[in-house]
Amino acid sequence: MADRATREALGATLIELVDEGRDDIVVLDADLAKATTTVKFKTAHPEKFFDFGIAEQNMMGTAAGLAAGGKTPFASSFAVFAAGRAYDQVRNSVCYPNLGVKIAATHAGVTVGPDGGSHQMVEDIALMRVLPNMQVLVPSDFTAACAAVRIAASAPGPFYVRLGRPAVPALHETGFEFELGRAYVLRKGSDVTLAACGIMVSRALQAAELLAAEGISAEVIDVMLRHHGQPRAAGGGAPGGRGYQCRGDRRDVAQAAG
Repeated sequence: MADRATREALGATLIELVDEGRDDIVVLDADLAKATTTVKFKTAHPEKFFDFGIAEQNMMGTAAGLAAGGKTPFASSFAVFAAGRAYDQVRNSVCYPNLGVKIAATHAGVTVGPDGGSHQMVEDIALMRVLPNMQVLVPSDFTAACAAVRIAASAPGPFYVRLGRPAVPALHETGFEFELGRAYVLRKGSDVTLAACGIMVSRALQAAELLAAEGISAEVIDVMLRHHGQPRAAGGGAPGGRGYQCRGDRRDVAQAAG
């Protein structure tokens, strides 16, 4: 399969959900619909799309009201605005009352490149995962991102779905269904375990290849869910090995307790 950006899954999957009968879904954006790909949803279902301009705080407050009224709102913007500028509204208006607002944050990490530090966001996972009731999903490829949007739409409570700008390698089979509370072993190994999320999963697989050339057997686990404790890995845990975590978009590998 061709490389695709995880953000490409957003608009396309939301269209599919509404076409399948999810009339409760509405989409909110903050003047970035083309970049977040929600413009596709706007074209297909204009009556369910609301653009708030550069007013992310207002967008989150309105999303909370829509959720309280029985809708399933997807509020989308760049991660730096969704998790940063609107943090107070997410914390107090969405998470504390446990409302089903689904935040789809694109252009996360440093993948926005030339847009500079004002548009880069590396601390959003840390900010979102400590909020009450919030569940954070960080898909590693396009297929996983489609699954993440679907599970956010169907599960109760607030979600933060972290999506990236650049195209990334395909890691999961078409039709992949994500199970909340589960991590996925993409490569088996016996000496060391590399746990990663998002775009760093493909990097972890590359690192495993380099380690294999040096005689080190590395297991790679895709940890899509980051919230309240450790996800359950399907068949994971290199026996007697050490654990390492590939974090966010920092391009570093930090040693964990092993």
